Amino acid sequence: MSELGEIRAVLAGAAEQMVEAYQHADVARARIADAVAVLSGLGEQHSEPLVPVELRRAAEELERGLGLISTGAAAVSDINARL
Repeated sequence: MSELGEIRAVLAGAAEQMVEAYQHADVARARIADAVAVLSGLGEQHSEPLVPVELRRAAEELERGLGLISTGAAAVSDINARL
């Protein structure tokens, strides 16, 4: 395989891993959202909120991570297109 072919193969592998990472992170985002919804509903019956601050922070960091994954995937795609 030529060097260019090897580079394209590596880029294809990276793109595939980014798609998988995004899918896993998206599942995590949905599960965190479900947990927040359940805890928020239960919290209506309590004097203190039940949703931990860390859970909300995790959701925010996950959103940031999804953006970074998308940016990385776009960069890999751009590099591949220029080859």
